[in-house]
Amino acid sequence: MDAISLQANQLSSLKAGIKLKLTIHDQAQPEIKGRLMWTRTHEGELARVTGHGPFGITVFDCLVAKKAFYLFIPSHNAVYVTGINDKLRNGKEISTLINEASWLLNPWSVVETQNVGVASCKKEKDFKDYEKPVCISFSHQGGPGWAKFDRQTLSPISLENPELKVLYDDPVLLGDCAPYPSKIRIKLKELDMEIKITLKDIQPGSLTPEDPVFNPTPYFSQPLHPLMLLLDPLRYQTY
Repeated sequence: MDAISLQANQLSSLKAGIKLKLTIHDQAQPEIKGRLMWTRTHEGELARVTGHGPFGITVFDCLVAKKAFYLFIPSHNAVYVTGINDKLRNGKEISTLINEASWLLNPWSVVETQNVGVASCKKEKDFKDYEKPVCISFSHQGGPGWAKFDRQTLSPISLENPELKVLYDDPVLLGDCAPYPSKIRIKLKELDMEIKITLKDIQPGSLTPEDPVFNPTPYFSQPLHPLMLLLDPLRYQTY
């Protein structure tokens, strides 16, 4: 457990090229390429993801700032925004959702949640002792969660809670850190959405909270709309 905690603290920031493949209600969406930038602070997480379509045209520009979440969609000519302390329709605070999203980029940080302990892995009997993964159970905002790591390298294998499931693959070496997954597959159960992420040219420790990429000021030049205007139709859409 101490070794996993050490890994959580060693990875304080990263940036990488990103390729996204989304499937919503079993319908595949066009592939998007872009950039991912992320850093941890004493107050929480800061992140920015930009996505580009054909000919480098910006499809979206998303920022998790200190007090708000911004999503700029040029085709809508609008920025969708919500406060960190606002709540979704299911009662969950945006800040909680952001914390959970940060686990995707730093899965070792689940050891900083509540009721953390080593747990028995499913199908553990199918592994030899040296092959058995390290499985951890934890809770966050009253909900249970589970994470699985490679016993030898501490590279993440999977992460799951009642609302999402994440699978990690193709780890790459990053200096003193444990091997970092270059492929991440996310299943958002409530939205019936699957996201496949491929990372390239991963650079750890390359950003600080003061970096201009985390400054929300440029978003204020666009019309601002509540984020729920975008999420509600997606949540209730059926085919």
